Amino acid sequence: MILPPEAFVPAPKIHSAVVHLTALPEPRFPADAKILNQVVAAGFNQRRKMLRASLRGVHPQIEALLEEVGIAPTARAEEIGLEQFCALARAVAAAPR
Repeated sequence: MILPPEAFVPAPKIHSAVVHLTALPEPRFPADAKILNQVVAAGFNQRRKMLRASLRGVHPQIEALLEEVGIAPTARAEEIGLEQFCALARAVAAAPR
């Protein structure tokens, strides 16, 4: 549905759209939501840092976990996708501290 600027007060200078999203019955890439949130937040907290530095507080052996799931420790958060973040979250959850 498209809404004209007059539908809002104050009126913006653009038309707006209403989008309806439907959740998938199962996640495409399963991972513990709490750990995934922690990994993603830490990764993007300092975007220009390499993941081995920005995720250091997530797990003491983060560099080994990154390599285990096929992510270069020198990669940055914006360079990896959701599937890789989920794989890393599963590795963090399974790794002993």
